[in-house]
Amino acid sequence: MDHKRAHGWAPHTANPHLFIHYRSALGTSPVGTRWPGLVLGTAASDIRTDRILDEVRATGGDVRGICDLFGLSIRAAARYTAILDHPGLHDVATK
Repeated sequence: MDHKRAHGWAPHTANPHLFIHYRSALGTSPVGTRWPGLVLGTAASDIRTDRILDEVRATGGDVRGICDLFGLSIRAAARYTAILDHPGLHDVATK
């Protein structure tokens, strides 16, 4: 295994945010709220929703884990885990 990859990627910045650019890399503030939409073509909330749903699928709907990982209430996490019962989900996963 690649030695660098085994240790993970660690940027040389104190900025803890997922998205950084040349103006935010030297500080600790996030990129602007419009940045994901302008650069990536999607809203940050859509990316977050996608990550939550992917985690729901990967964990089989571990509500406590979803709450802890994403800072959601039990009620909010339960709404996301309800997708596991959706009949079309299994059809898509097998294709």
